[in-house]
Amino acid sequence: MFSSASIKSMAKSLRENLSARQIDLSHSECLELIAKQFGMKDWNRLSATIGRDSTDKRLSFSVLGDVIELHKTAEKLDASDANLSESKFLDVNFSRAMFDQVNLSAATFNDVDMRNWNVNDVNLSGSRFDNIDLAGVAFTNCRFEGATLNGKPLDALTDDSRGQ
Repeated sequence: MFSSASIKSMAKSLRENLSARQIDLSHSECLELIAKQFGMKDWNRLSATIGRDSTDKRLSFSVLGDVIELHKTAEKLDASDANLSESKFLDVNFSRAMFDQVNLSAATFNDVDMRNWNVNDVNLSGSRFDNIDLAGVAFTNCRFEGATLNGKPLDALTDDSRGQ
């Protein structure tokens, strides 16, 4: 978990280590270097991404080549009346999340924890689910036309589970 304080602590540590090697940089210059390591233009952008008070927000990161991307995450996600069509979700935790009236058509889900996911009136048509955990998922009034789970049609699996 990252916060402004932890990033500033990184800058302080960087400055101390560089100083021990007779490389003198200001604290501000070290903040700028760390921001660039996280793929941000400058410290101000990184600080804004983290937020002033991030104690209630978790931050994770992913590495894409030489760039580290920050991602804000939440303990519990609730999405309502949103268009997330063609979105890509990789290694995401949707456990105990609530989705209501959301368009997820043609979305891709890979390696996603969806245990106890509560899904109501969601369009999942054409979506692809691979390597996911659907234990305890509750689908209500959802559309699955063309959606697949590990290559198998999801609508057929949901019909079988209802005894149809």
